[in-house]
Amino acid sequence: MQIGLVSTDQRLIDELTNVVYAKPFGWRIFARANDLQPKLVEEAYTHVILSDRQLPYGELEELLEGMQGQEPTTKIIVMLSNYHDASINEKYVKMCKLMKLDYILPGRSTAVIADEIRAWVDGSNGDQSNQALSGKLITFVGSTPNIGTTLASFGVACTLAMETSKKIGYLCLNLKSSKLHRYLGREDHLFTLDGLRAELKAQSLTPERLLHVCDKPKEAHGLHVLYGNMLREQAEFFTPSEIIHLLRVARGAFDICIIEVNAYWDNAATVSGLLEADSKIVVTTGDIAHFQEDFSRWIRQVGSVFGLQPDAFELMAVQTDRHAKQSEFTIKDIRKETQLHLIGHVSRHGDALARCNQGKLMELLSVTHPMHHEVKAVARKFADFYKLPMKPSVRQETWFQKLIAGKRAVS
Repeated sequence: MQIGLVSTDQRLIDELTNVVYAKPFGWRIFARANDLQPKLVEEAYTHVILSDRQLPYGELEELLEGMQGQEPTTKIIVMLSNYHDASINEKYVKMCKLMKLDYILPGRSTAVIADEIRAWVDGSNGDQSNQALSGKLITFVGSTPNIGTTLASFGVACTLAMETSKKIGYLCLNLKSSKLHRYLGREDHLFTLDGLRAELKAQSLTPERLLHVCDKPKEAHGLHVLYGNMLREQAEFFTPSEIIHLLRVARGAFDICIIEVNAYWDNAATVSGLLEADSKIVVTTGDIAHFQEDFSRWIRQVGSVFGLQPDAFELMAVQTDRHAKQSEFTIKDIRKETQLHLIGHVSRHGDALARCNQGKLMELLSVTHPMHHEVKAVARKFADFYKLPMKPSVRQETWFQKLIAGKRAVS
């Protein structure tokens, strides 16, 4: 195995060549990216690792295209840095995706970068980089803990499963306070995220295995649920490479996968879950401390460290009041403060907490409950955006409702 590394970061070089890979690989270290391409003619490289700091955007793109044309079988990974503005980082990410290159997102420590490279090299002959990544990831993050993010995200997932003909996944990546199993009354014989630790560490999880361990609620045919980590004391042990492996396998297992992550960004699941997502939804309330202070400190300040721009998020408001008092903040105030596109809202329902504590969350999503129509409106937007085909029964119901509404209007 011959690996070319283009970097001037001596700490990273030492970490990779002396710690992560103590066994004798054929390492060739280059200080400049332009020094690498001529060497590709002289000897075959199985892997090439290079940083975006080496060249301006246009020159880097030209170099990568030349390398791909010169040796198509060489695996290439680009280490993206946070030396650029967030908008420029997104341009680099888009380039890597279009060229079907692996990449490491900005904001990683040396140890984390080395760990991701290890997982990439070890898994490059498996299906991490080669599997069909056709499924879409939609990640929900709360501006603040315990505000109803689980209800909102799970409600959208259920509705998508019930109304579309696609395979829908729901991954609870709230590593420290997962309660979905309790809300659904699933206490016995429960398989949770921590049960996949060995496979995630070995980068050996497959879409078939993921589908097998997921719960399949009978109330929502087509929905596959992976419950969250139950070993809270081990939450920090999940690494970014393990979470990324899980998410990429989920892309291969589901057409759409809804992901819920913790509101605090001090864990791999929250950061990686947002970085890997196709759609990012921030959930907040009409409490000014939530939509102003928490939103600003997490989404704007911490998010920018990882190359995430605030306008990359969509907004969902929860615990809203239909008849807000004059002194209370409204959805209009939340939108004005966050400057985000509002995709929907969920009102404050007095029976929500009691039903969840009784394991009867699904009752909140029944067609007779007002919450059903609120989450359905959000789910329909995702269905339209990702062009998901609706089930025949749903199309017929929609047509019938329009017919009845038309006759009522005439009469």
